Amino acid sequence: MAQRFNFGIPGPRSRDGWFKVGNIDVTTTAFLVGAGIISMFIYAGSIELFSQLIFHPSAVRQFEIWRLITWPVATPPTSAWVLITLFFFWYFGHIVEEMLGRIRFTRLIAAITIAPTLFVSIVGNLPSAAEMGLGLLGTVMLAIFAAENPDAPFFFGIPAWIIASIFVGIDILRYVGDRIWGSLLVMLLAIGTALVTIRQWGFADRLDMIPRFANNTRHKKPTRSSRGKVRRPARNRGGNSKVVSGPWEPPTAGTASPALQEELDTLLDKVASQGLDALSTDEKKRLNELSKRLR
Repeated sequence: MAQRFNFGIPGPRSRDGWFKVGNIDVTTTAFLVGAGIISMFIYAGSIELFSQLIFHPSAVRQFEIWRLITWPVATPPTSAWVLITLFFFWYFGHIVEEMLGRIRFTRLIAAITIAPTLFVSIVGNLPSAAEMGLGLLGTVMLAIFAAENPDAPFFFGIPAWIIASIFVGIDILRYVGDRIWGSLLVMLLAIGTALVTIRQWGFADRLDMIPRFANNTRHKKPTRSSRGKVRRPARNRGGNSKVVSGPWEPPTAGTASPALQEELDTLLDKVASQGLDALSTDEKKRLNELSKRLR
């Protein structure tokens, strides 16, 4: 990252959201922050109802399974620090969401929300504090950012990996000091799950200690524009360069009808933004057919 990292409040910008509410693109990150804000009003209206959103292993073992999903949005309005926590997740969550793409990011959020808490619930008998709010997920987003950009300078020029290590280290010391081993395990599993997952998707190249179990072209990182949207590499209209990594090549200028060319471009855009797995069986067949036909 060429320039120093800072926490300036970003201006309005277009994002790859699921839908729009007014001028706001509702990304997965924005949805979670918005749900957290709504939960503050639920807290004010009924603490008993709010408490149903919080995760605790004993409650899950009593078949209150929904708590495995709802705990990140349970945000009690206890102090102004809550707003800093929401902004922290908003900031780093959007960086990671644009890095991974909205579909992968949503899958990652589901994994780090459910898997660690489910494991601790199954293990049982570990002293645990109630899990609530986006603080833990914000720490995980910082860890992911630091894994992908370890040398990015924060304030005073401190590298991102040191900042992330400090944040995680402080949480570890707190959990150890309070002897809440279940909460410590949830945090470590969440960070571990996140880092192993992004490694499989082709990120965090410096984390060589984490093996990659698959080496497939669909895990290659997308090229992104300054607005965070996937941008396919520019094609040479003379047909001398490849559009994306794969068994196909771009058509030679003048050999494709506009309709077929547009159909091929649509499929290639989908591959570039979501990966080859996003195509249906029929779409994959059609892509190979068009690639051979227009080669």
